[in-house]
Amino acid sequence: MKNIIKNNELSIIITILFFILVNNMNAYAQHIDNTAQQTPTDSIKTYKKSKKTPQKDSTKLIKKLIKAGDNIFYAQQKNYTKALELYLEAKEIGAHSQALLYKIGLSYFHLKKYNNSLTYFNKLLPADSNTNKKTFYYLGRLNALHYHFDKAISDFNTYKRKLSPDELSIQGKEIKKRIRECTIAKELVANPIPVFIDRLNSNINTQYVEYAPIVSFNDSILIFTSRRPCSSGHCTDNNGVYYEDVYISKKDSTGHWGKAKNMGKPINTPYHDAGAGLSADASKLFIYRSDNDGDLYYSELKEGQWTKPKKLNANINSKAHESTASLSYDNMKLYFSSNREGGYGGQDIYQSDIDEKGNWGPAKNLMGKINTPYDEVNFIPTPDGKTYYFSSNGHNSMGGLDIFKVSYKDSTWSTPVNLGYPINTPDDNVIYSLSADGTRAYIASSKSDSTLHDIYMITFAGKVKKAVDNIDGTPLAIITTGPLLPAIEPLRNIKKLNLTVLKGKITDQYTHKPVYAQIELTDNTSNTIVATFNSNEKTGEYLVSLPSGKDYGIAVKAEDYLFYSDNIAVKKASKGYKEIIKNIALMKIAVGSKVVLKNIFFATGKSTLTKSSETELQNLLKLLNDIPTLKIEVSGHTDNVGSAKKNQILSKKRAQAVVNYLIKHGIAKNRLISKGYGFTQPIASNKTKAGRQQNRRTEFKVLAR
Repeated sequence: MKNIIKNNELSIIITILFFILVNNMNAYAQHIDNTAQQTPTDSIKTYKKSKKTPQKDSTKLIKKLIKAGDNIFYAQQKNYTKALELYLEAKEIGAHSQALLYKIGLSYFHLKKYNNSLTYFNKLLPADSNTNKKTFYYLGRLNALHYHFDKAISDFNTYKRKLSPDELSIQGKEIKKRIRECTIAKELVANPIPVFIDRLNSNINTQYVEYAPIVSFNDSILIFTSRRPCSSGHCTDNNGVYYEDVYISKKDSTGHWGKAKNMGKPINTPYHDAGAGLSADASKLFIYRSDNDGDLYYSELKEGQWTKPKKLNANINSKAHESTASLSYDNMKLYFSSNREGGYGGQDIYQSDIDEKGNWGPAKNLMGKINTPYDEVNFIPTPDGKTYYFSSNGHNSMGGLDIFKVSYKDSTWSTPVNLGYPINTPDDNVIYSLSADGTRAYIASSKSDSTLHDIYMITFAGKVKKAVDNIDGTPLAIITTGPLLPAIEPLRNIKKLNLTVLKGKITDQYTHKPVYAQIELTDNTSNTIVATFNSNEKTGEYLVSLPSGKDYGIAVKAEDYLFYSDNIAVKKASKGYKEIIKNIALMKIAVGSKVVLKNIFFATGKSTLTKSSETELQNLLKLLNDIPTLKIEVSGHTDNVGSAKKNQILSKKRAQAVVNYLIKHGIAKNRLISKGYGFTQPIASNKTKAGRQQNRRTEFKVLAR
C-alpha cells in the first residue's frame, strides 16, 4: 500500500504531463528526470500516472527511473520500499547492471526480505567480485541469517582480504565480530535447548509488524506495538512505513488472548507511539514517542481509563535517544536504554532510583558487565530482585540482538549468559516480559514462519520427545539429544525462583466497594520501605512480589480510612513459586473504629518496643498529625499464659510505651489514652499457638474525631 497524498493541483499537472508524454517520448524522459528532484512520494506518484506510456527509448527511460530511485535510495531519510519499486521497474524494462542488482539486493536486505536479497547478491557473483567488495560483506550477513555459517565465515574472510590496509583498520573489528557470531551460532544451533515456541494467533499477529509484547504479572493483559494501516489515511512516516501504535489484548475465560484493539487516545497519537514497559500490576504504562529523537512517557490507569501520557523527567529523557523502560517489582527502580553521551557506545542500560518525593533520580550507567560498545535494550527484572534479562548485540551474540540472562549478587553483576537457540537466532530477538513463575517469556522475533517480527511465547520445557515445526501454527518444540552447553545450564533454574506473590482486593468494610489505596511494603529487619504501590482504582486489586527469606510489614492507606497493617514472614525454606491471597477491608475513620497494629513488636515478656516497630509507629503518628482533632485509645492485649494480673500489667505497659512514643514525637497527651486488657478480650482461641499469637496484640480505637 502506498502513501499517495491527495493534491488537486498536482493531479492536474500530472494529467497534463500524461497527454504530453503519450506523444513525445523525449518529453517523458525529461519528466522522469524531473521526478528525481522531487520528494520520494511525488516521484512515485508521478511515475505511476505515466508508466503505461509506450516505450520508444527504453535506455533513456531506464536511466531516468534509476536516477529517481537513487534520489530516494541515497536520501538522508531513506525509503527502500519506494526506491525498490523504481529499481524493479527499470529491471523489468531491461536494466541489468551489477550496480542495479546490488541496490535491489541491498533494498531487500534493509526491508528484511532476506530470501529475495540473497537471490540478488548471489547473482552478483562472480561478475561483481572485484567491482563491489561490499557484496561479500552482505553475502556473509545473508548466509548467516540463513544458517549457512561456514559460507558466511568464508564470505567475511573474502571481504576482509579485499580491503585495503586503511579500510581494514576501520572495518576489521566489525568483520572479526561477525565471524565470531557465526562461530557462536554454530555451537548454539548444534546444542538447542528444550523449549516450546508458540507464535501467538491472528488475534495478535497479522501480516504487519508486531513487537514489544509487555504482559502483566498475572499474565492476563498483553500490550504490544504494531505498524498497521489506520483509518485516518495519514498512516505513514517519511519513509513510507506505517506509524507505530499501541494495542491491547486481554485473556478470555478460556485462557486465550482476545482480539487486540488499538488503545486509541490518549495513548496513541497520529505519529509514532510504542509500548516501552508495564508495571507488574498493569497500572502504569511506559510509552516511547519519537519526539526529541525519542523520549519516554508514562500513563496511569485510573478508574479504568488511561491518563494522558506525561514525559519522564530530565534524569531519564535527554537530548539523545531513549527507547525502552521497565520497573523493578518493588516499583523503586526504573531501568531504561539510552545512547546518551558518556556511555559505552550504542544503546546502554541505565538505572534510576525513586526519591522520597516520588521522583526519578539521576541515571546511573550499569557499567561494563552489562553494557558494551554495541546495543543493550529491554532490561527486564524478575520478582526475586536478583535475576535479570536483556537483549544485546554485543557479548556472545549469535548475530543481531540476542537475549541474555544476568544475576546481581553482593553488589556484583555476573557474566551475561546467552539463552541459546532456538530462543535466539541470527536475527534480532528481544525479550519484553517474563511470567511470575518463570515458566513463560514473551519475545519479538523473526522465526521460520514469519519474515517480519511477530510476537512469540516461550515455554521452558523439560525433555521433549517430538519436534514440531510451527509454520502451520502448532508449537515448535526442540529436542535436546545431549547435555546442555555449560553456558545454558543456568536456564534450567529459571522456574525455581523462591518467590511469594501477595495479592488480593482492597474494599470498604461496610459497602464492599473497591478502594483506591496506597500500599507500603517494609523490610522489618532493616526497617526500610522496599516498595510503594497502589491498588487498582476500578477494581481495588493489588499485587506485590515478596522474595523469600524476609519478614515483611505491609501498610495500606486510603483517604478517609484508618490504615491497615499486617505482618508476613516469608521463610527461606519457602521454595518455588507461591501465592498468598489477602483481601483487605478498610474501615472509615469514625468513632468506635478499631485497628490492630500488627507490626508493633516488643521484646519477649517485656514492654520495650523493638526497632522493627518504627515504621508502624510512624504510620500512626502520621495519621494523628494529618487529623489534629483525632483522639484515640491505645490498648494492649495478651494470651492467657500466666496470671491475669501479670498479663494485665504487661498489656498496660505495652500500650503506654506506644503512647509515650507518640507524645515524645509531638502528639498532645490529651489526645491519647492507654489501657491494658490482659487476656480479657481474645480474638482467637488460646488453645493453639497461632491463636495465642493473634491474641498478643496492640490496637487503637477512635474515641473522637
